[in-house]
Formats: sequence, structure tokens, C-alpha cells
Amino acid sequence: MERTTSMLTGAGADLLEATSFLARSPQIPASMLALGTVLLRARVLGAVAAVAEAAGACTARAAETGVLALKVSTARITYEQAESAVQRKVNEARGSQLPLTIMWDLASNKGRPRTQTTEDIINQLPNAPGLPFGFLRDTEHGGLFDSSVTDRLYPQLTDFLSDQNLVHLRPIEVVGHGPDQVVEFDGSIESLVDLQKVAEREPPGSLLITQVEALEGSVYVLTIPGTQSDPPLDRQGNVRRVEGAEPGQDPGNPWDGVGIIEGMGNDSKNLVPAVEDALRQSGARNGDRVVVTGYSQGGIHAVNIVNNEHLGKLFDFQHLSTFGAPTGRTPVPSDTHALHLEDKYDLVPGTDGTTNPDERNRLTVVFDGPDRARNLGNDGFGEAHKLENYNSHAKELRGATDPGVVESLGLLGALFGRSRQGKVRSYQLARQPKPRIKVPAKDGKHGRLNRIAPSR
Repeated sequence: MERTTSMLTGAGADLLEATSFLARSPQIPASMLALGTVLLRARVLGAVAAVAEAAGACTARAAETGVLALKVSTARITYEQAESAVQRKVNEARGSQLPLTIMWDLASNKGRPRTQTTEDIINQLPNAPGLPFGFLRDTEHGGLFDSSVTDRLYPQLTDFLSDQNLVHLRPIEVVGHGPDQVVEFDGSIESLVDLQKVAEREPPGSLLITQVEALEGSVYVLTIPGTQSDPPLDRQGNVRRVEGAEPGQDPGNPWDGVGIIEGMGNDSKNLVPAVEDALRQSGARNGDRVVVTGYSQGGIHAVNIVNNEHLGKLFDFQHLSTFGAPTGRTPVPSDTHALHLEDKYDLVPGTDGTTNPDERNRLTVVFDGPDRARNLGNDGFGEAHKLENYNSHAKELRGATDPGVVESLGLLGALFGRSRQGKVRSYQLARQPKPRIKVPAKDGKHGRLNRIAPSR
């Protein structure tokens, strides 16, 4: 409707411009008409009358077009108001049933809420029993704010934790890389998941960059793994050292718990220089095409990377793929095509408190739960969040007939052409440790604090 309104408004402007042009047509003086024959005068007068009639028709059509544009615009506003009212009623109904929904999910989903339930918990939380602060919610959920709870909560919570010295968002840098590997790669969504599995097997703190030779030149695939708990390690299992770190200080893994805060509350800003450095080391130059993928926490960073203004000026982010990641809060540039895979029984995609926007360049495919015949394990966030589960879902897209899926997979295939291999290199990243606070010595002789003997 918005596009139709714009088209009608443009057509009306063109018609008014035509009216103005016709009104400026030259007028034939009567003295000149008297010089011609009767037949010639009749033709000239007929042409003048036709021009005047055309000008009048353009004016009338411009008025009709303006009325139609106004009606369509009014219809769009009415539709949006009705949609918003319906959504509020649906949210109210879901909110009233939320306790029952949570209990049902915990019983039927092996102790975990589903994606939608997780979103409802976040959006309904300010009005929970004992917390009568429903006005803190967004307007869609009956509150007073235009922005969602998560849009306001996550950045503010990140700032608070940093100010209280509870979380240290430090610069992230490339501290090493692995040897080049050659992997089978056919440009399908399944091959992107295969790269995610390779990234998970690399030393903690790694990301992958795969160079694929397509028909129109090199395409680089940046692959970011999910959350990790171990410190950054080299291929021999030793902790990576960061320049400037003091002896005994371990660097932080950029994909640890702090990495989630970095992605959700700080737009992955500390990760941007390391990503640029790794792409440069892999051979990527200004204007080169880049595909970014991420699983779980990696998907948060992936969408932040393609949305980063600095990196967007350097590289051509053609495609974004995420698997089981909360990405709804972050926009995707209009010239980047995004494909998000989510399992409705996976709670992680719901931790952003919103569904992904339904846009022309952005497709979200939601699957109806994992294959219960497979034993994926119920540790961590559960079987629905396992990378193997998303590997199975990617295979389910084979032969899909949905127009959106066909188009998305077709664009991905066209980007890589008939490539069959890729050159992969892993880059080890580390977060600089927080400088230790040096306590001034109290004992000048020994340079250490004096102990006070306990009273007896």
C-alpha cells in the first residue's frame, strides 16, 4: 500500500507537469490564421483545441490520482491501526495465559521455553506479579514506549555492568592463524552449515574465512561459531598470549559469556577491527564480496557486522545466514540478503524479545521442532539449539517450493556459481585482559602489604 501510494503520488505529479507543459504551448495569432486557407485554419484551431482538451484531461486525471493516493494512504493507516489493535489483543491473550504456557513448554520441551514463549516472558516481565510496571513495555504490548524492552534494556544493562566493573568490554585482536585447508564447498546453505561445524572444531576463540573462486571473482565467507567457555588456545592447546598482558593473565575468548553482552548490548563494536584485520590477512580487498554466517552467539555478531557502517564501506556484504540466533533487533542493509534458520522449540532466538522483521531482503524459516528420532542431547540450551539440529533443517530445504526459500537459495547459488571447493583459514582472536589494579605498597622495605595480627 505504501508503494502504491508513492506510485500514485508520482503519477499525479507527472500529470500536473504535463498540464503545465501543455499550457505553455504557443498561441496562434488571429492575423496569422487569416493568412492561411480555410482548411489550414480548421486544422490549426483543431490542434489548439486538442491541446487544451489534453491539458484539461491531465488536470482531471491528476485530481483523480490525488484522491486515489489519499484513499490508499488512508486504507494503509486503517490497516496498520487494525493490525496493531489485533496484535495488542493477541499479546494480551498470550500474556494472560503465559504462566500456563510456560508450564506446558517446560513439560513438553524438556524443561525449556520455546522461542515464542521466551519472547513473551521478556515482553511481559515488567508487569509480572509484584512488578506492576506494565507502562515500561512498548506500545505493542500495552506500554508507553515506541522501542521494545530489549532495545532499551540490553544497552543500558551493558553500560551498568561496565560502569560497575562487573563486565570488561575490551578490544579484540587477531593473535594468530592456522594453516590453509581445502574443503568441499558447493555454495548451498548446507555447505555454510558445514563451515560452522569446522569453526566449532577449531581452537577456542577462532573464526573462519573461506575464499571461494566464483565466476565474477573471489567471494569470502566469514564464519563465526557459537558460545565457548575455554580461553583462546593455539593448535597445541596452549593459551594464546596477548601483547601487553601481564604474566599469568589469560586473554578473554571473544565468544564467551561476555561476547554475548558485546553483541547484544554493544553492537559488537570491539570485534569490528579484528574482523577487518582477518579479512585483510585472508586477501580481501575493498569492494570484495563477503558472505557472513553465524551460529547462536555467532549470529548476533554476524548481523552486527553486516550492519556496521565502517565495514559496509569496505566490503560488499552480499549475504547473511544465521542459525539459532537472536537477530530481530538489528536491521540488515537493503543490499544484503539475509536467511535466518530458527527452530520454534529453540529458546535462544527468542532472547531478543522480537521476531525478525518481514522485509523484502530478509527471510526467516521457522522449523517445527527437531527430529525426535535423533539423540541430539539435552545439555546446554537443549536439542533444538544444537548445530546438528540446524544441519538437519538445512537439508530439509532441499527441493523446497516456497517462493521465498527458492529465491533465497537461488541468490546464494548464483553468488558462488559452480564452485566446488574453498580455501579455509582459521584466525584466532582474543580479548585484551583488563589491566590489573596495582595496590600501593604499605611496607616500603618489603614492597608488600603488612598483615595485621588478629586480636586474641
